[in-house]
Amino acid sequence: MPWSWCGTVRQSPIERGNGCPMARIDDYRESFRLASEQLVAADLEKIAERAGVTFSRRDGGPVEMGLNFLASPFVVQVGDRVQVMREGQENDVPLPEKIIIAHYLLHASGKPATGQLITFRQIPDGHFYYDAFQRRARDPLLAAFGNNRELFLTCGRLLDGKPVDSGDFGMSFQVLPRTTIRLVLWEGDDEFPPEASILFDSIIREDFSAEDIAVLSGMLVYRLMGIARSRQPKS
Repeated sequence: MPWSWCGTVRQSPIERGNGCPMARIDDYRESFRLASEQLVAADLEKIAERAGVTFSRRDGGPVEMGLNFLASPFVVQVGDRVQVMREGQENDVPLPEKIIIAHYLLHASGKPATGQLITFRQIPDGHFYYDAFQRRARDPLLAAFGNNRELFLTCGRLLDGKPVDSGDFGMSFQVLPRTTIRLVLWEGDDEFPPEASILFDSIIREDFSAEDIAVLSGMLVYRLMGIARSRQPKS
């Protein structure tokens, strides 16, 4: 059964529309609580191996798993409860990020990338979340970077993106240890406007639900947009 962020299956929290209400903070808390319960009861050493994360257990203390998420180091502590922290920072991690990380740990298949790129429509249930995915990931990507190749490449490098030979310009991002997302843009001309696409290795279908993939894609795009805003001169 697909993970739900709203307490019911196939109900997207991504935004209002498609008959799906925005998730409330209580929905996020419940989603993280359910994932935490499963992590506490799981074989964490096997999870760490499948997910490609570090694993350590202190005498009498919680298990710690380390991983990079959107180019930042995180630590997940699992004892009587689950804590997700940015390494070396005291600021609280937003609940959506905690949920994505927890879902990744629980469902990473451990299988290698296939090399086959797919679109969001090719993900099971992708059609159900497609409009929200476009509004929350693809459209902002196009609006922010469709006419600005250099800004995209500069911001992408700051998020450890690797240039790829796709479209007029594109980059691949290792958003989690075994999860990549490829952002591709085409420059417009006198006949056609700019265009954008978000692609995934097909293995992602075994590691995440469509809803998780939509949320994760939006996180990547908005992180890039945040970097772009931080580079603009202050008035």
